[in-house]
Amino acid sequence: MPSNTVTTYATVGNREDLIDKVFMISPTDTPFVSAISQTGATAIYHEWQTDALTSPANVALVEGADASYTAEAPTVRLGNYSQIVGDSFSVSNTQEAVKHAGPNQIARLQAKTMMQLKKDIEYSALLNTTSATGSSSVARQMKGVFGWNSTNYIGGSGGSAPVAGNPGTAPVAGTAQAYTETLLKQALQEAYIAGGNVDMLILTPAGKQVQSSFTGNITRMQDVNNDGKVTLKTSYTIYQSDFGEVTCVPNRVITGAKEVFGIDTDMWSLAVLRGMTTEELATTGDARNFQIRWEGTLEARNQASGFTIADLNNV
Repeated sequence: MPSNTVTTYATVGNREDLIDKVFMISPTDTPFVSAISQTGATAIYHEWQTDALTSPANVALVEGADASYTAEAPTVRLGNYSQIVGDSFSVSNTQEAVKHAGPNQIARLQAKTMMQLKKDIEYSALLNTTSATGSSSVARQMKGVFGWNSTNYIGGSGGSAPVAGNPGTAPVAGTAQAYTETLLKQALQEAYIAGGNVDMLILTPAGKQVQSSFTGNITRMQDVNNDGKVTLKTSYTIYQSDFGEVTCVPNRVITGAKEVFGIDTDMWSLAVLRGMTTEELATTGDARNFQIRWEGTLEARNQASGFTIADLNNV
């Protein structure tokens, strides 16, 4: 190189190379609340009723006999408290005025916060073990699937299932156990006998890998390129049980949990009191302030339709 050659190392006027995109790898999927229906709520305590048929029996009436009347059990009235999920952010007016790369900060933070809150709703709807009435200093809380599933609860030795009611009693952890196909078959059978039709299995990512070793998969060989050459498929999404096909869904939101949930998606609903809204708050300085809020609860139409396998040490 000739002496005194001007290079980029000493030059101070070169423009930066910063593209107008921001990349985020954080997961945003919410399998459970995306799979169940949504309904409306009109109060902070959302209620519904459940009913059940009597056990089948041999019923034979005498010809010409007078009618006799069976004592009928009333419906069961259940409810769940609404939970306010929200977050706030503030952006200075100077930041909005300067030339910047990437999206407008208010738009970026609004979109990011909404995605985060959807994940928070998913987490609470699955893993909250009790509800909370709330007060002027305590937040209300909805009870999640983990707190509702009491009928078909398969935990480790020494543990106990959650107890119904509000706030209810959280499940007690038992001795750690491995997630096996035998446990899964037992849980599916119990839910089926109770009247449920489990069509969705929610697992942690590690639990999904354990699930892939079970023998009940129905798509083991797959023609990937439509060229007649089949490929061994070691991960599958459908489990063929004795009581129907079950979609196996890994859920990154509950990574680290020790449970597997069996869901009859027709028996759960997200009851929305206030949809996701963005509100600009009062200006208290040289910045714009925003709060994003959602309020709703989980409607457990009949928890006996599904199951929880708990205290797992390999998921």
